[in-house]
Amino acid sequence: MSSGPADEGTPDLSFFAGRYLIEIVNWNWELHVGMSSEFVPEEYRFQGGLNYSRSLNIEGRILAPKTDRGKAIAVWVSPMGQEMGFGPGHLEEVGQFHEYRDPNRRRDFDASLLLPQDALAPAVTCLVSVWKYIDIWTVDDPLDRASVTNFCFSKDIHKNLLPWIEDR
Repeated sequence: MSSGPADEGTPDLSFFAGRYLIEIVNWNWELHVGMSSEFVPEEYRFQGGLNYSRSLNIEGRILAPKTDRGKAIAVWVSPMGQEMGFGPGHLEEVGQFHEYRDPNRRRDFDASLLLPQDALAPAVTCLVSVWKYIDIWTVDDPLDRASVTNFCFSKDIHKNLLPWIEDR
């Protein structure tokens, strides 16, 4: 899959279809440990009876597309083990993206992203020191449940994306 146009000109608008640029406002690395309920299958229990999970919880603001600029989003980044498969017969996405149109909600969007377990510690280091943005590519309707096909974290907004952000 192409990461974008190679020239310095304005990208074709189809390049931005299903794409969201998010400014990271705040984040937290959470750890949960508790007793598993009887409804949790044994294969999902840690050491036989514990519920153990860790995730990065990110609060952000949509920068683009323009129609969603300024809206709030919560992004959960969950580590995954090597046993998780991708491609035909396995997962066909690296996350999910939801849009809500309920004025009583604290945020307008939710996203969940899967990150290789080995990348969790470096991701936390980069969140502390350099990362300011998340770029998420989706397919399908986010009001129903869009699949995330790609995502990346970055310190800066690539100059080819500035016309999309600045409405030039």
